[in-house]
Amino acid sequence: MKKIKGLLWVALVVMLVLGMSVSVFAKGNIYVDLQEVVSDTPPQIINDRTMVPVRAITEMLGYDVYWHEDIRQVDVCEKGRTVPVIVMQIDSTEAYYTKYDAELGEKVVVKATLDSPATIINSRTFVPLRFISEAVEYVVEWVEETEDVYLFSPEYIKNHQGEGKGGEPGGTGDDGKGEGLGLAEDGKGEAPEGINADGKGEVIPLSYEEMEYVLSQTTEEWLDMTKEEKDNYVVLVGRWWEDYENLIVEDYEDMVKVIDHQMEQYQKNGVNDYVFYTICEIYDVDVTVYATMD
Repeated sequence: MKKIKGLLWVALVVMLVLGMSVSVFAKGNIYVDLQEVVSDTPPQIINDRTMVPVRAITEMLGYDVYWHEDIRQVDVCEKGRTVPVIVMQIDSTEAYYTKYDAELGEKVVVKATLDSPATIINSRTFVPLRFISEAVEYVVEWVEETEDVYLFSPEYIKNHQGEGKGGEPGGTGDDGKGEGLGLAEDGKGEAPEGINADGKGEVIPLSYEEMEYVLSQTTEEWLDMTKEEKDNYVVLVGRWWEDYENLIVEDYEDMVKVIDHQMEQYQKNGVNDYVFYTICEIYDVDVTVYATMD
């Protein structure tokens, strides 16, 4: 009888453990418009979702946060205002946020279901990073190699995109409108020598040796390059993209800065990856189109 009770007790403990949300520290860093989010409490991974201290992330996004102890509720508000744009309650999978409705011409309240609700860990309130960010119209990008998370504000995207396709940093959309981080398909804007900047004539195709050079450069080699070598490299990338997919790089200086930042993060995390593959991932370009060098 004692043995049966013991087995039942073990089974009960196992069931309780399996039913609990497992929390572990997130390995990567979080960046808002390429600025690192600094917090004395590291992010947590709960139910495969990145959870972050609510005050650290909301203040970095430019919002205020209010805590209502009596109802265990978190309100996220625009700076200097008290009407919330996001409302979450601790341990509740239901959350609410405001969204502009084009048909009604006004903001409406939208209900969302969270995979991982707001929770309290060591007296700190943690909230789901992706939900918070996307609810205030930030774009979220995750870099698999370093597990870093990048958030891009609407203002950042607007200032770093051309008039071509897209909808995400480095992305290209399907409607021919929207925006893409540094990419355009209408041929507008200035471009270095060898780039078809006016949408007329033909771009100079890369030679096989140039393709091989672009594909072979790694993190370590990029960080050893001179400014002139980096400028030349991104021009080659731009020529290749335009030749193959009619994608035009609008801002080469910004591209160099983006690559510099990512390569420095790779180095810090002991990652030595190919530069071209990283650029394609950041700018949402299908690298398989180029991998064969045909």
